[in-house]
Amino acid sequence: MKNILSIFILFLCLGSYNITTAQYKEYIKLEELFNAAQFDKCIEQSLKYNKKESGELMPVLFCSKSYFELFNTAQDKDKMNNLKNSLKFASKIKSIDKKQTATEKYSEFLEDLHKSSLTFGNAIYNTADKEKSKPIFDFIAKIYQDTTMQYLFFHPDQMKKTVTGVGVNVGTEKVNQTDSNGLKQGFWTKVYPNGVLAYQVNFKDDKPVGELKRYHENGKLMAHLHYDDAGEWADAKLYNDKSELIAEGKYHKKLKHGLWIYYIDSVKAAEENYDEGLKTGTSKTYYMDGQVSEEKNWEKDIENGVWRQYFPTGKPKLETRVDKGVRNSVYYTYYENGKFETKGHYKNDQMDGDWIYYDQNGTEIQRINYVMGKTSQQKMLDEKENEIFKKMEQNKNRLLDPANFINNPNEYLQKNGLK
Repeated sequence: MKNILSIFILFLCLGSYNITTAQYKEYIKLEELFNAAQFDKCIEQSLKYNKKESGELMPVLFCSKSYFELFNTAQDKDKMNNLKNSLKFASKIKSIDKKQTATEKYSEFLEDLHKSSLTFGNAIYNTADKEKSKPIFDFIAKIYQDTTMQYLFFHPDQMKKTVTGVGVNVGTEKVNQTDSNGLKQGFWTKVYPNGVLAYQVNFKDDKPVGELKRYHENGKLMAHLHYDDAGEWADAKLYNDKSELIAEGKYHKKLKHGLWIYYIDSVKAAEENYDEGLKTGTSKTYYMDGQVSEEKNWEKDIENGVWRQYFPTGKPKLETRVDKGVRNSVYYTYYENGKFETKGHYKNDQMDGDWIYYDQNGTEIQRINYVMGKTSQQKMLDEKENEIFKKMEQNKNRLLDPANFINNPNEYLQKNGLK
């Protein structure tokens, strides 16, 4: 049931509101075949659905994942063919999910595919059959913008566009090297397919150490991170493609830790606190003049405590409380003149008791009684909720969380709008 719900939610995220019942059942079937390790059958069905709906994500994703599973168990020639097929379909994923609204469905898979492709490609590259590895490194460059030295070997015209790193001439020194265990070692640098520098960093046992700089495709600085010698702590600053600072904070073992600050037009827009990747303490968002617009409290990534919103004047706009993700408290909203707009109460996250609505002069204009979220005045409730809570809905997802940025800063910066 959980898998079925996850696919349904994915449809909504992708905006595929017109998906038919038949399509929905088809994609559930793909999930069932994949989970049952019937990979050949899953591929067969995925190709059939992809032929009918080439712009849908699920058939392409399951095709790529199924070929990858076959690659992991295949031998010799079949292993190479299965990996190439997996990469071929993986190359279509991001072009289909252009708005990157479903990355949670494939980001981990693409990371595993990337690592396995590098390891397998390197093994072939270092043999007399070096040329056979070319398709793998071509796909790696296309999907991940990862222009390895192996890719540059097969495309010497791109080598001329590669810039010189600090203390390393990438045209003559060994760069982008992995050891016998597949761990990145030493200086690494990548360029985009257009020849612009993507990033530069030093690795020690697959962990970045020292300074990492990552760039947008227009050449502007995207991220500047300073790692400690163990590659576990990093001070990070993130920039948009106009070189404007949009976020800064600290990572510990790839998890956000401590205070993170977010900016819009170089002005502080929000701040959050983290403990090993979990939101904790008080988070705040701000108006452009620095006045607090909202305060929420968190414990281990779950909202817990007082929630307040404010008008630009600093006067209260909303007051309530959330206890471990559940509302069990009064719920007050105000007009800017300080008069009550709404008085209500939540019980177990349900509207309960009398909810009273007022005009700007403080005169009661409506009273609706609820019993655990239900009322005999449902039509009136719907109209009032649409009116009163519209402003709250506009504030949802105002800031995108740069989760996993340390693994893929491109993904975060492409997705964030911070508007």
